Amino acid sequence: MFKINLRISAILLIMLYLIMVGFFYNFYQHLVVKDAKQEVVNILNTTKTIRKYIENIQKPVIYSLEKRGELHKGFFDSRILSSTYIVDAIHHMYTNSQKLEHKIPYKFKLAATNPRNPINKADDFEKKILEKFRQNKIKEFSTIIKENGKNYFYVAVPIERNQKSCMKCHSSPNIAPKELVQMYGNRAGFYEKVGDLRAMISLKVPLSHIISAHIRDFLITIFIALIVFIIFYIFLYIIYKKNLKLQKRQDLLLLNQNKLASMGEMIGNIAHQWKQPLAQLSFILVNMELNQERGKLTQEKLKEKIDEANDQISYMSNTIDDFRNFFSSVKPKETYNIKNVIIMAEQLLSATLNKNKIELGIEIQENFTLNGYPNEIVQALVNIIKNANDTFLERNINNPKITIKTFMQDSKKVVTIEDNAGGIKIKPIDKIFEPYFTTKQSNSGTGIGLYMTKMIIEKNNEGAISVKNLHTGVMFIIIF
Repeated sequence: MFKINLRISAILLIMLYLIMVGFFYNFYQHLVVKDAKQEVVNILNTTKTIRKYIENIQKPVIYSLEKRGELHKGFFDSRILSSTYIVDAIHHMYTNSQKLEHKIPYKFKLAATNPRNPINKADDFEKKILEKFRQNKIKEFSTIIKENGKNYFYVAVPIERNQKSCMKCHSSPNIAPKELVQMYGNRAGFYEKVGDLRAMISLKVPLSHIISAHIRDFLITIFIALIVFIIFYIFLYIIYKKNLKLQKRQDLLLLNQNKLASMGEMIGNIAHQWKQPLAQLSFILVNMELNQERGKLTQEKLKEKIDEANDQISYMSNTIDDFRNFFSSVKPKETYNIKNVIIMAEQLLSATLNKNKIELGIEIQENFTLNGYPNEIVQALVNIIKNANDTFLERNINNPKITIKTFMQDSKKVVTIEDNAGGIKIKPIDKIFEPYFTTKQSNSGTGIGLYMTKMIIEKNNEGAISVKNLHTGVMFIIIF
């Protein structure tokens, strides 16, 4: 039968759910970074396109106008000739629109070590990256940074290196447009060479609006996963309850089978215990008849014989009550001491023990008190003693002996049942507690006695039972 441990199942499901939450968290985290990268790529592509348009189309047109004399020589207007100015202006307009929409704007910067506009002066962090670009150690740089309590996806890429067309405005101030020199001076942005890397695009894209776009999906995903796990656990719980009900039915059936298997022997025990009192009753009646015939049955003699008969009848009635209690299905929990239970088991099996000349020794070192089902503990002891009795007969053991001890050990209440029947040959030895497992011949063993003993001790009476081989026999250890 498929067995389910609800506690272990719950722990496993919780662990699996947490693993899945972690997986989904990482998945959406990567998705956020992926979307941030895509947004950065779009911004960079737009920026590169604008710069290419200015360098390849707009500037040549203006220079041709200057050559034709339609513009005065040395003409310069940063609004139409400076790609850096134009790109900055476009990004500034875009970030303002982001602010109007209550979004955190991205931060664009054309970081350089010698920029014309001080705003674009590279900080120490940017200088290190820019130097790696200049030495061709890296082609791009990206990471997640935190600035003013906000997370940004940071990307840096180099702009194109200086070409010949760039030298007019970036080599010597003597050949640069006069208006450019007047505007920025003769140091910033000059004295560069063809092939020099002037600057890099430094871009910080805020992750908050990307995260907010995905957090709803993440929460919905983990909520759906939680519902699925709860439904699955409920399904396991339903199966567990059905299995538990079925197990209880099977245990009850096995218990009844075990009791029925014991009933024949118990009836023999009753008959054996009744032989002596029946014989005594017969003797009392014969004695009364003889005294009556001889005229010696006085009132006192009659009362004496009636009392003797009542004693025997009372003994027989008590014997029946003992066996009836043993087979009773009513199980009220009660407080009892271990000695009474052991004595009851001894009385139930006294006829069998006497018949087979088996010595039963009882050593009560501690008569501790238990709370549970005493009749079931009696049955458990009877099962163990009967098992030893069968082994004695099967192996023809001389001077068979069973010793029951009770004592306290490390605050635990312990009962041991030891025999000298030669031990158990089965490996592993705990296999004897499995249902329907028996070493006896098919017509003499059901294989449920020790299984029921384990169920009674561990499941019904919150104890533990184990077994081990000794030099001359075997010892069962019951701990409460």
